[in-house]
Amino acid sequence: MKIGARIPASPCRLCGGTERQVLATRGRGLEPLTTVVCRGCGLVSHHPLPDPAAVAAFYATRYRVAYKGGWEPKRKHALRALRGAIARAGRLAPLLKPGARVLDVGASSGEFTYVMERAGFEARGIEPNLGYGDFARRTYGVAVQTGGMEEAAVAPGSLDLVTLNHVLEHLADPWDALARIEGWLAPGGLLFIEVPNLLGVRKQAANTFHGAHIWNFTPQTLALVAWQAGFATLTAAEREGTSMVLRRRHEDDSPPLGADAALAERLAVQVATTGSPLRYLLSGAPIRRRVDRLRRNIGERLVCGRHDSVRAMADALLDGALPSPRGRDGVAG
Repeated sequence: MKIGARIPASPCRLCGGTERQVLATRGRGLEPLTTVVCRGCGLVSHHPLPDPAAVAAFYATRYRVAYKGGWEPKRKHALRALRGAIARAGRLAPLLKPGARVLDVGASSGEFTYVMERAGFEARGIEPNLGYGDFARRTYGVAVQTGGMEEAAVAPGSLDLVTLNHVLEHLADPWDALARIEGWLAPGGLLFIEVPNLLGVRKQAANTFHGAHIWNFTPQTLALVAWQAGFATLTAAEREGTSMVLRRRHEDDSPPLGADAALAERLAVQVATTGSPLRYLLSGAPIRRRVDRLRRNIGERLVCGRHDSVRAMADALLDGALPSPRGRDGVAG
């Protein structure tokens, strides 16, 4: 199969289109991986789509070792997760009432669950990976259930916030997952989704696509997937990127626009031009990335070296950094 070839396929879940264009035939590490874009809407995915049972088995046992190099996170990875969790909590806590019920789907090593629990919320998580789920429970003492969404014991209408932080792109069936979550949310409940944004990526195609990301979203395709599952963005500004706070859709909401043939063409051109090895090399991005990575690693070593344990590091970072729940009227709870 050649890059640029147009191939027939089963109807797209997003738009019903049956034509795909091949964007890449190799993924990260030069692994054989065919990535295609739907010519009708711009949704990018693996071709063929993987078997859901194989996906579940991979995430339960092999994913973290393959992508993070261990059965549990290294201290620097926990530090990155803690910093991200604090920032995410700072954004979401003001939207919630005190004691709100929060579920983090794909909880990883438990940092966000711990931060939200420390902030006064009733927080728990679901994590498919056995090692990371065990680490979360041992290290932070949080309620993180090991397993997939299908095994989660969640009562209908019982949650005020569900979060999917860099999770949706890994799921075999994002539509099924979002429909399930819609049933879990209480009236007025919120959904937070963050995924990588394919639009405007300045990487080689071989580093852009990899086996763990079954789907590659843009703001337009992510908003439309959420819409089809019954969600709309909380504000219009949320549609500008692929980090979105969503609520249940209202009858008078307008569907999101932009997931169309023009987006598909734009992505095909982007991957073929800025994603070429020569263009990437001439952009200077490889040097900038290495310099940035070196700076980050030095800073992380300094922070990690100050603490005897991951839990002590977490508590030190959280001192004075915990967000306050305010409720949607903006009044502190």
